[in-house]
Parts: sequence; C-alpha cells; structure tokens
Amino acid sequence: MDHLETPSLHRLLTSPVGRLLSSRPVEVLKTRSLPREFAVVRARAAADVALGEGPEAFLREVDAPPAPHLHDRIERALAQYATVREEYDETMERWNSVFWGGYESLPDERVEIERDRREIAQRRAKPTDIFGFLAKEHFVPSVKFETPDPDDARSRWHHELAEPERLYGFTESKASEEFPRIERSATVRGPGTVEFLLRFTSPSPHISDDATARVYEPADVDGDLPTIIFHSGWGMFDDQLVYWPEEEYLARTLAPEGYRVILPDAPWHGRREPLGHYSGEPYIARAPVGLFTLYSAAALETGVLVDWARTEGAPVVGVGGVSLGGTIALHVGGRCGDWPESMRPDLLFPVGAPGAIDQTLLSGSLTPLLGIDKALDAAGWTGKLLHEFAPLLNPPKTPCLDPARVFTFIGSHDDLAPSQTARALFEEWEIPRPNRTEWECGHFGVMANLIRRDEFQQTVARELDRAARDERARTVSV
Repeated sequence: MDHLETPSLHRLLTSPVGRLLSSRPVEVLKTRSLPREFAVVRARAAADVALGEGPEAFLREVDAPPAPHLHDRIERALAQYATVREEYDETMERWNSVFWGGYESLPDERVEIERDRREIAQRRAKPTDIFGFLAKEHFVPSVKFETPDPDDARSRWHHELAEPERLYGFTESKASEEFPRIERSATVRGPGTVEFLLRFTSPSPHISDDATARVYEPADVDGDLPTIIFHSGWGMFDDQLVYWPEEEYLARTLAPEGYRVILPDAPWHGRREPLGHYSGEPYIARAPVGLFTLYSAAALETGVLVDWARTEGAPVVGVGGVSLGGTIALHVGGRCGDWPESMRPDLLFPVGAPGAIDQTLLSGSLTPLLGIDKALDAAGWTGKLLHEFAPLLNPPKTPCLDPARVFTFIGSHDDLAPSQTARALFEEWEIPRPNRTEWECGHFGVMANLIRRDEFQQTVARELDRAARDERARTVSV
C-alpha cells in the first residue's frame, strides 16, 4: 500500500554532506539570507491581496515605493502567480472534501491528494522563482510593520500587566463552560505512521480562528501512547511545505517507536496564515503586542491538546518546541499552575529559546536584521517601555513543573535567541545541571543538531518512558 515518504532533502541533510550545516560560515550565510527570504514571501502575501488590481496596488500592499520601471515585470509575475494560486485553491477544495468533508476515499487516494496538496502549497507559499527579482535589490521589505502605539498598548493591556493570569489563565470554570470541541480529520499513511489533523476554536479571546495541529501515531497502535506536543519556530510554514523538519526529525522518528507526536500550528503560522500576511508575520509586525498575543494563545491551545492526549489514553504528556516554539513551551511550563490538572504537562523540552523576550527585542541579532529596531523606535518603544511589558512577554521566574522534569537545549553562542538570557532563566528555575544541554553552535546550528543528531530524540523518549513508569507505579500504589 502507498504511503508518504521522507523527503529527499531530509536524507541529504542527514548524510555526511549535511555536516556543513553546523559550520560557522553556513550559520553566517543563513542569517544574512533571512531578509531576502522573507521579502519573497512578503511579496507573495501582497499578491494574495492585490491579484487583478495591477502593479501599483501590489506595490502599495507590499509596502514598497513606486516603481514604474518594474510595472511590466510585476504584471507578468502577478499573472504567473495567479495561475499557481488557482491551482492551489482547486487542490485545497478537493483536499478538504477528502479529509474534512466526509468524502468516502481509499487510503491510496488520500496519500495521492496529500502529496498533491503539499507540492502546490509549497509552490504557492514560497514562489522565489516568481518574486525573487524583487528581493534581490532589497526593494521589498521583509516585514510590513503594524507596530502598536505604546500609550495605546498600556491602556489596552493594563489589567493583564497587573494580573498576567488574565491573559494566560485557563480556569476550571472557563474550561468546563467553554472547552472547545475538537474535530479529527481523515487519516493518511506516512513512513511507519498514521497521520491526521485536529482542529478546534482557539480558547484565546484575542485569536479569531481555529487552532490546528498534525498528529503522528504508530502505524500499528498498541496500547496507550506517551505523547509529546512540539512547537516549531517563527516563520515556519509547517505542513504547507513538502519538507517540514520537525515532522521528520521528531514526529516520524518517534511515532513508529510507540509514541504520539503532536505538531501544532502556532497562531498566524502554517494553515493559520492570515490573508495578506506570510506565515508568522503578524508576530513580528505587531511587536511587542504580537509576541505576547501569540504566546498566550499558543499556551492555552497547548493546554487543550494536553487534555485531548489524556482523553486518548496518554499516560504522560510532554511539551516542547524550538526557537519560538521553545518560548511557547517555557510559557506553558511557567503559566499552567492554575490550569485544570488535565491540561498541565508532565515534562518540558524547550530548545533554542531565549529566557527574556524584552532583552531579545533589544539585543537579539534578528532585531536589526529585519528592521524591528527601527519600527519600535519610530513608534516610541524604548527599552524601559519594553521592560514594562516583561510580565506578559517573558516566561515567569519560577516553573509550575518540578524542575527535574525540565530538559533544555541551547546553542552556546546563539545570538538570535541570546543564550545568556536562557542560562539566567534556567538558573532561576533551578533546573538541574545534568538536564541542561549546550551545543557548541549558534541558532541555526541548534536546528542542524536536531536534524542530524539523535540526542534530543533520545532524551524525549527516555524521559517520556521514565515518567510513564512512574505514573503507572503511582496508579498501582493508589
């Protein structure tokens, strides 16, 4: 029977050639390429809004200056993209009828349509061949900023600043009265896995869409499955691309070994990309408010997924993530103390995350690279003002889990997610030294190590198994 395959790119990255990923020159090259990469998807996001309205409307939407000399070329690019977009829309209509519409389909048919969806979704999401010419000369900005006014933000969020649990809290009454109904899609076979989607209304009042997540289970499920919920980094397109690293190095690695892996789409990411924005753009464009809006929504959504996993029989549930996803995990670990017990994870696995977001906005190397510093300065955000919002931006100073059940991974010279801020938080959380892993690399080296090494995966499997044994022993003794 047919099934989805491991992409050839992942096989290449895990081959000896992939060793280059961890080198300092590749780290520098990758970092410097970020503005151009995001300029391409910024142009595509503008095209989604401006199709059929001509080059001038496109340039206004993309936030670029007038460029009459480029109008003919832009016209051709928009026409080319319109064809891609039409094929994408047609494929998605067919895909939705198969996976969500109750259409009676065969397993091989679902594999075929899932392949088709990923291929056209990738062509639509990252059309470098179509809009790359606009990014070459730094003509298109990486981010279309919508930076909030500091006084307006103070006024809007003053209650939450005084009581962060208003933003991050998930009380018993709210859970029982407003707990979202979770829908489950049809399944598709992967390489040793059964995969499907979950969707539910986000419990955050500040996010107005459905939360979505992709679930991976063993092809032959036998008994209850220890579960990890793992969040991807900022700007990832998740399963809108043919190759999603977290899917390969974690989900399709652990699931065939007897674990359930859940990979959520963070707000504004992947399937949740808003029209006129690329995946994750509002997070940066609306900084600093966009940051804590995402953290709080993703944290509450994670609580819903933890509860769902327990209803499916998971003896233990861990929560982790890389980069932005690691920050979400730290917020879950620091905020879940007042949540219903069924929503609290047993273990935490943050990777490549800073410990202080206000400091990262001021000193992280991504800030000047994407022009975040200029946008904040123009709107009147000073370091002092950003620090006032630390109660909402930063993970709390103490964890709600036993520190012995927190396992951290960082790059020793990471300057995108400054490693010194992570070390300071880990000290405050009193995480045991043996639980802290530092790789000799920068931020992209952390991703390379996740892809190429098995240290993280082994840690997750070992600690899920250990916690499951402890839980079974506790249940028996009770």
